[in-house]
Amino acid sequence: MVSLNRVIVAGNLARDPELKVTSSNRKFTNMVIAINESWKDKDGKTARKTIYINIIAWGSLAENCAKFLKKGRAVMIEGRIESDNYEDKNGKKQYITRINSNNVVFLENSKRNNNYADDAEDEDEDEDNFCESSKISPKKTAVSKKVVKRQVKEAAEALPF
Repeated sequence: MVSLNRVIVAGNLARDPELKVTSSNRKFTNMVIAINESWKDKDGKTARKTIYINIIAWGSLAENCAKFLKKGRAVMIEGRIESDNYEDKNGKKQYITRINSNNVVFLENSKRNNNYADDAEDEDEDEDNFCESSKISPKKTAVSKKVVKRQVKEAAEALPF
Protein backbone atom coordinates (compact mmCIF):
# COMPACT_ATOMS: atom_id res chain seq x y z
CA MET A 1 0.00 0.00 0.00
CA VAL A 2 1.41 3.36 -1.04
CA SER A 3 0.81 6.47 1.05
CA LEU A 4 2.00 10.01 0.61
CA ASN A 5 1.01 13.02 2.67
CA ARG A 6 3.00 16.01 1.45
CA VAL A 7 1.69 19.48 0.68
CA ILE A 8 3.18 22.81 -0.41
CA VAL A 9 1.10 26.00 -0.31
CA ALA A 10 1.95 29.68 -0.69
CA GLY A 11 -0.06 32.69 0.42
CA ASN A 12 -0.19 35.58 2.86
CA LEU A 13 -0.62 35.37 6.62
CA ALA A 14 -4.20 36.28 7.54
CA ARG A 15 -3.18 37.25 11.09
CA ASP A 16 -0.11 37.44 13.30
CA PRO A 17 1.22 34.01 14.40
CA GLU A 18 0.42 33.00 17.98
CA LEU A 19 3.20 31.34 19.99
CA LYS A 20 1.89 28.97 22.67
CA VAL A 21 3.24 26.26 24.97
CA THR A 22 1.71 22.82 25.59
CA SER A 23 1.27 21.33 29.08
CA SER A 24 4.44 19.29 28.37
CA ASN A 25 6.35 22.56 27.72
CA ARG A 26 6.53 22.15 23.92
CA LYS A 27 6.31 25.40 21.91
CA PHE A 28 3.99 25.71 18.92
CA THR A 29 2.62 28.43 16.68
CA ASN A 30 -0.79 28.60 15.06
CA MET A 31 -1.00 30.52 11.80
CA VAL A 32 -3.59 31.02 9.07
CA ILE A 33 -2.65 31.75 5.47
CA ALA A 34 -4.92 33.19 2.83
CA ILE A 35 -4.65 31.92 -0.73
CA ASN A 36 -6.42 33.99 -3.38
CA GLU A 37 -7.83 32.27 -6.44
CA SER A 38 -9.30 33.90 -9.53
CA TRP A 39 -10.88 32.53 -12.68
CA LYS A 40 -13.21 33.50 -15.50
CA ASP A 41 -16.83 32.47 -14.93
CA LYS A 42 -19.17 31.30 -17.71
CA ASP A 43 -19.98 34.96 -18.56
CA GLY A 44 -16.28 35.83 -18.93
CA LYS A 45 -16.20 37.88 -15.73
CA THR A 46 -13.36 37.48 -13.26
CA ALA A 47 -14.47 35.62 -10.14
CA ARG A 48 -12.40 35.56 -6.97
CA LYS A 49 -12.28 33.40 -3.87
CA THR A 50 -10.00 33.33 -0.82
CA ILE A 51 -9.17 30.05 0.88
CA TYR A 52 -7.96 30.15 4.50
CA ILE A 53 -5.69 27.32 5.67
CA ASN A 54 -4.72 26.56 9.27
CA ILE A 55 -1.02 25.92 9.87
CA ILE A 56 0.84 24.65 12.94
CA ALA A 57 4.61 24.81 13.53
CA TRP A 58 6.61 23.32 16.41
CA GLY A 59 9.83 24.02 18.31
CA SER A 60 12.35 26.53 16.96
CA LEU A 61 10.38 26.76 13.70
CA ALA A 62 7.42 28.01 15.75
CA GLU A 63 9.60 30.50 17.62
CA ASN A 64 11.08 31.89 14.39
CA CYS A 65 7.67 32.22 12.77
CA ALA A 66 6.27 34.06 15.80
CA LYS A 67 9.33 36.30 15.98
CA PHE A 68 9.72 37.26 12.31
CA LEU A 69 6.29 36.89 10.67
CA LYS A 70 3.39 39.35 10.76
CA LYS A 71 -0.03 39.57 9.17
CA GLY A 72 0.22 40.09 5.40
CA ARG A 73 3.65 38.47 5.04
CA ALA A 74 4.05 36.12 2.07
CA VAL A 75 5.08 32.58 3.02
CA MET A 76 5.43 29.16 1.48
CA ILE A 77 4.55 26.26 3.76
CA GLU A 78 5.70 22.68 3.31
CA GLY A 79 4.30 19.93 5.51
CA ARG A 80 1.62 17.29 5.86
CA ILE A 81 -2.14 17.49 6.23
CA GLU A 82 -3.55 16.32 9.53
CA SER A 83 -7.02 16.19 11.03
CA ASP A 84 -7.88 16.34 14.71
CA ASN A 85 -10.94 16.63 16.89
CA TYR A 86 -11.67 17.98 20.35
CA GLU A 87 -14.59 18.91 22.57
CA ASP A 88 -15.37 22.60 22.86
CA LYS A 89 -16.50 24.38 26.05
CA ASN A 90 -20.09 23.25 25.43
CA GLY A 91 -19.10 19.58 25.05
CA LYS A 92 -19.69 19.61 21.29
CA LYS A 93 -17.18 17.70 19.15
CA GLN A 94 -15.18 20.02 16.86
CA TYR A 95 -12.98 19.01 13.93
CA ILE A 96 -9.95 20.79 12.53
CA THR A 97 -7.86 20.12 9.43
CA ARG A 98 -4.50 21.85 9.15
CA ILE A 99 -1.02 21.60 7.74
CA ASN A 100 1.62 20.43 10.21
CA SER A 101 4.59 22.34 8.79
CA ASN A 102 8.16 21.16 8.66
CA ASN A 103 9.39 24.10 6.57
CA VAL A 104 8.31 27.73 6.30
CA VAL A 105 9.92 29.89 3.62
CA PHE A 106 9.63 33.63 4.22
CA LEU A 107 8.90 34.99 0.74
CA GLU A 108 9.58 38.46 -0.62
CA ASN A 109 6.56 40.72 -0.61
CA SER A 110 8.03 43.09 -3.19
CA LYS A 111 11.10 43.50 -5.37
CA ARG A 112 11.44 47.08 -4.13
CA ASN A 113 12.91 48.19 -0.79
CA ASN A 114 14.77 44.94 -0.09
CA ASN A 115 16.67 46.38 2.86
CA TYR A 116 15.06 44.34 5.65
CA ALA A 117 17.59 42.99 8.15
CA ASP A 118 17.62 39.23 7.76
CA ASP A 119 17.95 38.15 11.39
CA ALA A 120 16.14 34.83 10.87
CA GLU A 121 19.23 33.19 9.41
CA ASP A 122 21.05 33.47 12.74
CA GLU A 123 18.53 31.31 14.61
CA ASP A 124 19.39 27.76 15.68
CA GLU A 125 17.72 25.04 13.67
CA ASP A 126 16.04 21.81 14.76
CA GLU A 127 17.05 18.85 12.65
CA ASP A 128 13.48 18.42 11.34
CA ASN A 129 12.31 22.05 11.50
CA PHE A 130 13.98 24.99 9.84
CA CYS A 131 13.15 28.39 8.44
CA GLU A 132 14.45 30.12 5.38
CA SER A 133 14.08 33.82 4.88
CA SER A 134 14.17 36.20 1.94
CA LYS A 135 14.81 39.92 2.26
CA ILE A 136 11.61 41.99 2.33
CA SER A 137 10.38 45.44 3.05
CA PRO A 138 8.23 45.38 6.19
CA LYS A 139 6.15 48.19 4.66
CA LYS A 140 5.05 46.16 1.61
CA THR A 141 2.31 43.52 1.85
CA ALA A 142 1.11 43.12 -1.74
CA VAL A 143 2.61 40.00 -3.29
CA SER A 144 3.58 39.90 -6.95
CA LYS A 145 2.35 36.62 -8.48
CA LYS A 146 5.48 36.52 -10.62
CA VAL A 147 7.75 36.82 -7.56
CA VAL A 148 5.85 34.15 -5.62
CA LYS A 149 5.79 31.75 -8.59
CA ARG A 150 9.57 32.15 -9.03
CA GLN A 151 10.22 31.62 -5.31
CA VAL A 152 7.91 28.59 -5.11
CA LYS A 153 9.63 27.06 -8.16
CA GLU A 154 13.10 27.66 -6.65
CA ALA A 155 12.06 26.22 -3.29
CA ALA A 156 10.41 23.18 -4.90
CA GLU A 157 13.55 22.46 -6.94
CA ALA A 158 15.56 22.43 -3.71
CA LEU A 159 13.33 19.74 -2.11
CA PRO A 160 14.95 16.32 -1.70
CA PHE A 161 12.16 14.35 -3.41
